[in-house]
Amino acid sequence: MRPPLQRRRPPFRRSAPPRLRVSVVRYLNTAPLVWGLERAATRRYQLSYATPAECAEALRTGQADVGILPSIEYQTIPGLKLIPGLAIASERKVESVLLVSKGPARKARRVALDASSRTSAALVKILFARHWKADPEYVEAAPDLARMLEQADAALLIGDPALQFLLHAPHSGAPAISNLHIYDLAEEWWRLANLPFVFAVWAARGERVRTPPAARALARDFQRSRDAGLEHLREIARAAAARLELPGGQLERYLQHSIQYRLDAPQQAGLESFYRFAHELGLIERARPLEFL
Repeated sequence: MRPPLQRRRPPFRRSAPPRLRVSVVRYLNTAPLVWGLERAATRRYQLSYATPAECAEALRTGQADVGILPSIEYQTIPGLKLIPGLAIASERKVESVLLVSKGPARKARRVALDASSRTSAALVKILFARHWKADPEYVEAAPDLARMLEQADAALLIGDPALQFLLHAPHSGAPAISNLHIYDLAEEWWRLANLPFVFAVWAARGERVRTPPAARALARDFQRSRDAGLEHLREIARAAAARLELPGGQLERYLQHSIQYRLDAPQQAGLESFYRFAHELGLIERARPLEFL
């Protein structure tokens, strides 16, 4: 009598892990960070684009697993961890985060804040309190410089619109006001703290990167993406030149010399100093220590 036929089990196939959702700010200064991710053959990451505030909200609500995060938001979203070695920072002049004032900043009584990034808004408040020794009223406004200065004595301008204004692009919305005072906020921070300022970091929700091998792989991929971007700054600048109506050479210089894409000891010290000032002014509840993947 023949033994019953044994059914073969199908070979075990390990399913691919789900792609991590990555929220990216679409500013010129973020382009080097995501250069490699946008062109990689790997399908580990699903990229979406948003404003700084929207990126923070996506991480807060779990709609994103990883994001370019305005640095102040690290203190407001529990469970986040920083990707080591990566940031958008500046030592001295940054050029893309400006306070534009109708007179000396210390005399401003009303300041219009672009609400799309709480980090720059917090920096403005710290500088007024600790650097210029003033206590103006703050109002949120859309990033239209002419309209902002109609309702306030000074206005915060960030990102590509700040670059367009500073470098005199056509249609930059520059108001017809003479003798404007222009303050580069990274430079003013340096005068206050003698440290670089960190505007944004890469951060991940801790529960989405649970094991040391996963954390190392993520950090490696994002660091390689940054390194690839730094090798293609001219190409990045040329691609942005037509959109911003600015010379590619000026944009390349900006990416090379005004922005630091690292989070080494000086940048970490600047970040911790920023959190300390923000806590002292009641802008954040506490200054939690930096925690990395």
